[in-house]
Amino acid sequence: MHMVKTPLYSDKHLSIFEDRIQFKSWVLPRDKKDVMISHVKRVSEREMSLSSGRLRISGTSNFRDWFHFDAQRPSKNKAVVLETDYKVYKRLWITPERHSVAFNILKKMI
Repeated sequence: MHMVKTPLYSDKHLSIFEDRIQFKSWVLPRDKKDVMISHVKRVSEREMSLSSGRLRISGTSNFRDWFHFDAQRPSKNKAVVLETDYKVYKRLWITPERHSVAFNILKKMI
């Protein structure tokens, strides 16, 4: 029997499990994608400005940085940046609803 694990953190955009981060809105709302924790090499916190992604609702402009779908991002000023070992989208900029809670959980895991 397969047991469903309870997320360590969950909001409308993402859930953090012991082994993965599940994005509930990758490109568009309800577009799911899992990123395995084993691919995340570093976690940091970054201020967002108008020139560093604050106005980006989702996607990328350089194939190095990826922003999951978040219609509220323009009203936020901080992001958690996950540096991965992926060849494309090496840095995943996430904007959880409860920033410090998600950031602290990820810092302990990575």
